[in-house]
Amino acid sequence: MTEQSLSPGDSKDYADPTAAERVAIMVYAAITLLGVIAASSLKQFATDEPELIAAAVGASLAVALAHGWSAVMAHRLVHRSMMSRQELLAQVAIAGNLLAVTAIAVGTIAGGEIIGLEFRETVVLVQLVLIALLFLIGFFGSRWAGATWMRALGWGLLDAGIGVGILLVKLLVGG
Repeated sequence: MTEQSLSPGDSKDYADPTAAERVAIMVYAAITLLGVIAASSLKQFATDEPELIAAAVGASLAVALAHGWSAVMAHRLVHRSMMSRQELLAQVAIAGNLLAVTAIAVGTIAGGEIIGLEFRETVVLVQLVLIALLFLIGFFGSRWAGATWMRALGWGLLDAGIGVGILLVKLLVGG
């Protein structure tokens, strides 16, 4: 089977100018949270689950604010007008995707604590979940875009490899 490619007329999602941004923010959130969790646990800024949750939520809120405000500011400067209500709501939806990734991370951290995992085990679990999320976004996104199973697997592994790279840096630095 050959690689497929969708043209703009083949999917209603191509008509949505924020579809790519919503996927991008999920990947951005997963990578950012991996880095925050790795750094927080490595440097012992977070020494228990509530502190780790606070670090993850704080970082996510900062990223959501930075993304949202930069989009408003860029629109105002480039188009010389304020965003429409529809455009503002689209930015809220984008932030929602970021916060959904945060909810997955926070839920994993809380779940680890509930089932009695040690803090270090919970850190590893949430990192594995975020790496798996990167894989799933890459894999299923590629399949949706028409990639073959093998090519989609490659994209999923590449995306997950970025997450693994963050953890390798943590190990090399001393964690």
